[in-house]
Amino acid sequence: MLINKQDIENYREISRSVKDNKINPHIEDAQYLDLRPLLGERLYQDLVKNSTDSKYVDLMDGGEYTFGDNTYNNPGLKKVLSIFAYARYILFGSYTDTGFGLVQKSNQDSTPVPDTGKRNIHTKDRDTAMQYWFEVANFLNRKSTDYPLWATGCSTSRPGKFRISKIS
Repeated sequence: MLINKQDIENYREISRSVKDNKINPHIEDAQYLDLRPLLGERLYQDLVKNSTDSKYVDLMDGGEYTFGDNTYNNPGLKKVLSIFAYARYILFGSYTDTGFGLVQKSNQDSTPVPDTGKRNIHTKDRDTAMQYWFEVANFLNRKSTDYPLWATGCSTSRPGKFRISKIS
């Protein structure tokens, strides 16, 4: 995996009592289902195999970089992936499989957040991760000679409004 629970803790509040075996499936899903399509198959596979290469450390950790006469900030893939994983954990992480079926635990001192609240947090965090992703994509486009497996000019369209027009 490209990140772990401690990386998520750098960007979102997550309970210390959450065990790795509870959060890791959400990290793996975010990595494969959210990040892989954004990077493209070739760059994703190379990143996973060679994540300790200096160029990938820069991509993962982010930081300031210069392009032309300007200085920009790359938030880094760790931030993007951490927020995607957290969004998945918020939506799916509070359920426990028991011999009696899927349950959501509660106690006398707390009330579980309703599913609509979880969906709202999930949606907002996915939107946030995508906004950070756009900056990472700018970094990749500007530094495409360092990342030849990145499809230059590859971009993800920013979410907009859906509009239906009448066709006569």
